[in-house]
Amino acid sequence: MSAHMKKPHINSGGVKKSQKEAAILKITRGGKTYAIPKKIAEKYIVKNPSKNSVSDESIFSDLIDHFTEAGSVLKGVRTRENLSQIEFAERIAVTQANLSNMENGKRPIGKIIAKRIEKEFGVDYRYFLE
Repeated sequence: MSAHMKKPHINSGGVKKSQKEAAILKITRGGKTYAIPKKIAEKYIVKNPSKNSVSDESIFSDLIDHFTEAGSVLKGVRTRENLSQIEFAERIAVTQANLSNMENGKRPIGKIIAKRIEKEFGVDYRYFLE
């Protein structure tokens, strides 16, 4: 078969990885992580949570107050990608010191840098704007 007649490689039934990952809810409990399709998880939404339920806001409020929400998201993306601050900073063309200040809420991220993060890591830039 000639090169121009070969079909392009499509992964997992034609769905881009980022779209496929977005459709999965990952829950960690008891040291195990479960990947559940969001369409299935929606069937199990609890309308009236019990007194034992805990919200993510209550768990992470200290982090958000200390680091800012945008800084926490930035650190989360870096952690998800398993990159050091130096490696992550190089990929978005900033210094490690600036990245550290952004993660710790001492420096705003700004639209230009937020768009670099979106382009490099596929995370909507608006998460990084406060």
